Amino acid sequence: MDTITHSLLGALVVRSAFPASGSKRPLTNRQRLLTGAIAGAFPDVDYVASFVDPMVYLTLWHRSITHSFVMLPLWALLVGVLLSFAFRQRGQWCFLTLLAGISVISHILSDLITVYGTQIFSPLSGWRASIGTTFIIDPWFTMIVLIGFIAGLKENVRLLPQISLAILVAYVTFQGVLKYQALSVAYAHVNNEAMKPDLVEAFPQPFSPYNWKLLIKAGDRYDTAYINLNNGYTVVDSDTGFWADVKKTYRASHDLSWKRYHKFGDNPHRAKRIRALWKNPKLDYFRKFAAFPMLYRMDTTADNTCVWFTDLRYVLPYMTPPFRYGLCQSAGKSDWRLNRLRRFVRKVPWFHRDPATEVP
Repeated sequence: MDTITHSLLGALVVRSAFPASGSKRPLTNRQRLLTGAIAGAFPDVDYVASFVDPMVYLTLWHRSITHSFVMLPLWALLVGVLLSFAFRQRGQWCFLTLLAGISVISHILSDLITVYGTQIFSPLSGWRASIGTTFIIDPWFTMIVLIGFIAGLKENVRLLPQISLAILVAYVTFQGVLKYQALSVAYAHVNNEAMKPDLVEAFPQPFSPYNWKLLIKAGDRYDTAYINLNNGYTVVDSDTGFWADVKKTYRASHDLSWKRYHKFGDNPHRAKRIRALWKNPKLDYFRKFAAFPMLYRMDTTADNTCVWFTDLRYVLPYMTPPFRYGLCQSAGKSDWRLNRLRRFVRKVPWFHRDPATEVP
């Protein structure tokens, strides 16, 4: 979930659980909301580590120690004590720690419902938990939280923030039901094709809770389809532009377009070489991160060769994938160097890409 939504959610949870009106504690409504907002955003402080080493951050540091239930008491105490000094309410450090604690919990739980994965037992374990009901940026989720937060700005309003929180829980539960329906469609495809998959998944998609990506993994092969569980969109073939592409992507269950991808590409001779490159130690961290890795594309010139990989979880037909890492080799040299294709960059200037190998 984005940091702004985390911050608003932390404030909403504090406002719902500990309203200032009727309380004997000296903390004002504004101070309580501010505590929730700061503590709700606090776990994302790990982002600063991305400037040290983006690859290690992506794999090990992001959503780890600051998002851990094991370390939660320490972070709550840290925020609570610091705010007790900032508010000049040193005697309230224990209560502020409590407010900070429930706000950090709201952050961890709202990250758990996305597909990225959260190391909730770090540093004891690097296992990433994920429920996968909600896209990482969900406008409906944020809108519900924002309405509750705005209502909570008035101290005499008591019920509306709590109602907003209840609606939010109901919304995420509804998304869980939709995920079950999406998985049912995927399993129906498995049965119709008499497949023997290793894994069947459904991933939430942008813009609507009805949009899902279906993914079936069988060995080094992936079958994917994009579904809208609300009978698809009405689209005119002549429509163009970003939103037209989005609407054409997510189809009704009876009109799905299944596409097949291979982890190391469609060319069997080149796939052997790519498989060997995938095992290169320089890609160790990306291998740990990518749940559904696959060849993104190859870029070749007379002087250089690059092989790029991505994670199929984050591939959308109408957007450039955010995570694209690969190995590059200069002509006449045997070593490969680790590189990253940054977001919104479709090709490295000194390369000519091979369109046949690029994920659409």
